[in-house]
Amino acid sequence: MMFEDVAIALPVRPNDLDSFGHVNYATVLEYMEAGRWAWLSHHHKMEQASSVLPVVSRLEIAYHREIRMEQVQVNTHLEPGEESPYYVFFKQTVGVVREGRPITAVEARVRMVFMDAVKRTLTTKQAFLDSKDS
Repeated sequence: MMFEDVAIALPVRPNDLDSFGHVNYATVLEYMEAGRWAWLSHHHKMEQASSVLPVVSRLEIAYHREIRMEQVQVNTHLEPGEESPYYVFFKQTVGVVREGRPITAVEARVRMVFMDAVKRTLTTKQAFLDSKDS
């Protein structure tokens, strides 16, 4: 099954900035969460309650450039490989455009697992995909 990448544009809000005038590192995590939800909503109907919940279980992040009061683009890509029935990996980037050039400000690799919403136990990604139809 092929899944396309999803990109969303987000404005930096004044309350996203820290005392140094750039986006607080924790706010970047919120941008990435919005990107993952956009990806999941694009590929899986997320408007209604689901019996299987996607949960971040690991995140590795590299901050390359500061993000100022500007628009950001969050790109979310499902990585191929590392076949496991219980998790998937996403590669995410947060980019900005400066002097007409796109710049990657932040990169992350995110492991997402799937949890049964009732039993609160680990379940398979196939159960998540199947929950789309229920």
